[in-house]
Amino acid sequence: MSLSPTDDVYVDEPWLLMRWDREHNCLFAEWKAFATSTEFQGALMKALEAGRSRPRFSFVNDTRKLELISDEDQRWIQYTWTPLAIEAGVRRIAVVMARHGLSKMAIERMFRERRNRDNRLQSQTFDSVADAFKWVAEP
Repeated sequence: MSLSPTDDVYVDEPWLLMRWDREHNCLFAEWKAFATSTEFQGALMKALEAGRSRPRFSFVNDTRKLELISDEDQRWIQYTWTPLAIEAGVRRIAVVMARHGLSKMAIERMFRERRNRDNRLQSQTFDSVADAFKWVAEP
């Protein structure tokens, strides 16, 4: 995916590109490589900061190249980040997953074990970015 000059880039690091996608009206994160726990959690907090100025926003998270999500980070997402995301106004989270690998297994486990069924935050997994963008755009 290429950036247009009007895109708002929030993170551009070797492990992640995060920007506001004006075409699909959502926050888009494309993980490029392994991220440490500090980088991973910092990026997800940055996502909430980026969206706070937009009421009820959606988040497309392309994790196909993310190599690993540690058990500690999985618990942090479930018990810390998810409630903060709801408070920040995240409406939908679309997670694009790799076909195989450790991050895929971790994401599948998080979705199976998800205890917070609060309907204020919908989440779903996808095989392609195009399908994820389509879903977050639905009313």
